[in-house]
Amino acid sequence: MSEVQTTEQDVQPVKTESTPQATAPILSTTQPQTTVAGKTWKEAISEEFRNDPNISKFTEIDALAKSYINATKMIGADKMVIPNKNSTEDQWNDVYAKLGRPPSPTEYKLDYKSDIIPIDENSIKSFATNAHKLGLNNKQAQGILEFYKSTVEQSAKEMSINAETAQAQSANELRQEWGRSFDENLRRAGSVAKAYLDADFLDMQLRDGTRIGDHPKMIRAFSKIAEITSEDQIVSSEGGNSINIKDVEKEIEELTIDRDGAYWNKNHPNHKKVVNQVLELREMLYGGEQ
Repeated sequence: MSEVQTTEQDVQPVKTESTPQATAPILSTTQPQTTVAGKTWKEAISEEFRNDPNISKFTEIDALAKSYINATKMIGADKMVIPNKNSTEDQWNDVYAKLGRPPSPTEYKLDYKSDIIPIDENSIKSFATNAHKLGLNNKQAQGILEFYKSTVEQSAKEMSINAETAQAQSANELRQEWGRSFDENLRRAGSVAKAYLDADFLDMQLRDGTRIGDHPKMIRAFSKIAEITSEDQIVSSEGGNSINIKDVEKEIEELTIDRDGAYWNKNHPNHKKVVNQVLELREMLYGGEQ
């Protein structure tokens, strides 16, 4: 058997497929930092700029790029300098205008109508003037006005409820006291109150929400006055006390009926005293006009 000799040249290399060695994780969790010759992106920046607070605050180069792009977009945009305590009135007015303040107070578009309370138009004009001085735009002024209006409306509702409750309590109290005479006494008291007092005074409210005109003590007083005046008229004396006209007339008659008495007899020791007394009584009746 012959021997087969081989050399390196006769041996043909066998080609095999090899798996390339992975050089990095498939799912990277960190931003690659190496950018130039093995340096991080910050190290690639000159030290003069690297330590600047505007650069050092960034940890990723994408964030720095995004910030730069946004800053570039702002170039040419309408900018506003924030005023300080040393700013002039014109500088403040310029800021107010850019924030939307109308050119004048009359140009505010304010909705102030209410179905619950009357709102004076002049008060709204005054409010607009002050809102303009404070630099408010229309939205801000309307917001403040809405808050004020809702607060006043709520207060008015509560006062109305309190007044109705107090009125019902007063009526129940007097109805129990007067019984069948309630309606008649109430009618007479109302007539006297309207005759001698202003309606605005009767509508005034006390601290507990009771209208003066609904307070049981006031109604009793007016009813009593009506009872007195239904019999005779009354007059007020100098001291403020009420005096019945018939009583005054009767006293004058008693002092003057005797033709020989002190009033007519000038020689009577009490003549002057009685004459003065009669004059005072007549002044009560006629106010000094005979």
